[in-house]
Amino acid sequence: MNNLIKLYHDWEIQMLLLLSFAIQLFLFFAGGLRRRNINMLLRLSIWIAYLGADMIAVYALGYLSQHEDATIGRDTIRGTKPLAFFWAPFLLIHLGGQDTITAFAMEDNNLWLRHLLNLVLQVVLALYVFWKSIGRHSVGLLISGIFVFVAGIIKYGERTWSLKYGSFKNLESSTGDHCKHQFPELVDGDVCYSNTVCTGLRSMLDVLNFFSGRTLFIGSTVRFGREGLGTWQPDQVLKVLGIELGMMYDDLYTKAIMLRTRSGIILRSCSQIAALVAFMLFFTCNKRQYSKTDLAITYSLFVGGFILEICAVFRVIMSPWTWAWLKTRKYNRLARFSWSLFSSGPIGWPEKRPLWSNAMGQYNLSTWFEGSGQAKSCSQQVMNTVRKFATLVGVNKDKIFWLSKLLDVEYVNAGEVMNCLVRAASYFVREPYEFQKTREWPNLDPLLRYAQVFYIADFGFAIVFMHMVTELHLSKYPCSSDMEEDVAAEIDALVEVCQKLSQYMMHLLLSLPSLLPLNASAVATLDKWQADMSENDIMSELKELDPQPGKEVLEEIKEIWVRLIIYAAAKSKPEMHAAQLARGGEPLTFVWLQLAHYNCGDFGFSRIELTRDRSKHSIFYVLQLQESVMEGMGFPG
Repeated sequence: MNNLIKLYHDWEIQMLLLLSFAIQLFLFFAGGLRRRNINMLLRLSIWIAYLGADMIAVYALGYLSQHEDATIGRDTIRGTKPLAFFWAPFLLIHLGGQDTITAFAMEDNNLWLRHLLNLVLQVVLALYVFWKSIGRHSVGLLISGIFVFVAGIIKYGERTWSLKYGSFKNLESSTGDHCKHQFPELVDGDVCYSNTVCTGLRSMLDVLNFFSGRTLFIGSTVRFGREGLGTWQPDQVLKVLGIELGMMYDDLYTKAIMLRTRSGIILRSCSQIAALVAFMLFFTCNKRQYSKTDLAITYSLFVGGFILEICAVFRVIMSPWTWAWLKTRKYNRLARFSWSLFSSGPIGWPEKRPLWSNAMGQYNLSTWFEGSGQAKSCSQQVMNTVRKFATLVGVNKDKIFWLSKLLDVEYVNAGEVMNCLVRAASYFVREPYEFQKTREWPNLDPLLRYAQVFYIADFGFAIVFMHMVTELHLSKYPCSSDMEEDVAAEIDALVEVCQKLSQYMMHLLLSLPSLLPLNASAVATLDKWQADMSENDIMSELKELDPQPGKEVLEEIKEIWVRLIIYAAAKSKPEMHAAQLARGGEPLTFVWLQLAHYNCGDFGFSRIELTRDRSKHSIFYVLQLQESVMEGMGFPG
């Protein structure tokens, strides 16, 4: 055991350095995956690596400053000189992070001043380690170390700069100069992928305004115009919105925005040149007196750093901004090369691959209300067991509820639902006054009238009510055994869409309430619903009023959910959507951005409400039921 401890102490700094570099490799290649991935294990791994990278590098610097003399003593006994001092600037490079991830969450951007303070402290500490070694090593090696220092300080400065650019306060004050570029001309009538990308690039200044909460001028719309949006298919609109959100993710969570500025490109070039000069000086200087293991580690750091820099250069080349810059300046060969990297391959943004997770969360409230019932999945069985045990020992309901969200939330493909939402939002922004006309609900009208007794001005309560109505009605399907095949397929598709919309809104209510305009917490809303169910026997009434299965009923349920989602998107806050970009994205964000392009929403000129309002503002109403019904239901207006 003592031998193992001694071995660890003898090689501690070497292991720390190699571990730090291994984490940088992982962050470079895995950091950008979370944009289109919701896997919890991947997110947890990236989070641990993101936090661990700084902790290990800072600890290693502190170790060098405190134990360098001991390291010298051990190496002198071995007949070699230590190279540990030379590794201090490499740790600064590691603290500078990778191009694919500068912030794990928006909070990291908002704390950029703390990173600036850390930059100053760590640079001073590294200089102290370096200063203690002056006179013990050759001039060539010291000069090589100075160039590594230059590269390290620049890299750490790049990260701090990128964090500042991504902070919400900077978004609010930004003029968007980095989005003001010349762009290639669109080909009239063509819906090719290059036109789609160019359309997204042209609108990025507006997207920046949306995420910063700034309202566009009255009457202004996104640059592809109402007509262009109206003639595009939902999948084409989705692709434009996906490109805009993908580039916004890069601006907020990576070094992309810094590398689009002239000063950023100059600093990156200086950093790369300094690292190359440092390597050449290190390669040519006399190193006989140094340990072969230390030399191998140092060469590994140099070569590994160069490989990461080459990969970073390719990332810049494959950026849509680079392609547009080359295209407008008629560098056609380089533009074609940039486009080939961008539009194909596993690291690019190919047309057929979604630029987000393409997933939507699902939560069925019956797993909470009927926890003692028969469990269908392993997680539900675990939840039932935990609920019974926790109830016996008196665990707080909020904690049980948190565990239920963790175990019972599932994720499904959002493809058809997204087309449905985009199609409805497109119709709304084209024909808002037609969309808001009083809607007759011949099949659901009795249910909505019954709801007058229980509704208060609480959007969360409305979601729970519609969710229970939807789940109750969908339990009557399948009923299509005696129908024609095409009709049965259409009904099955409607059932799937209605269920996904219903369970998605419950997922938002329970897991992401900050995205919704709520008056109370999810637990309070569910407690009220449960109390009303017990007192008024709501479920019996709902079963009695539930209409017979049919296509028309499903269409009404789907339309109500779509309108509720449009309302929720219009009321949501930009900073909440910015936070969701780092978690794989949300369907609600796409609807919000589509509405924002036409100044629709709380921060726009055209507000969206559910019911009539006597306000003199320009307001559109998405759920215009008959007035007597809506007034009784008490939707917020």
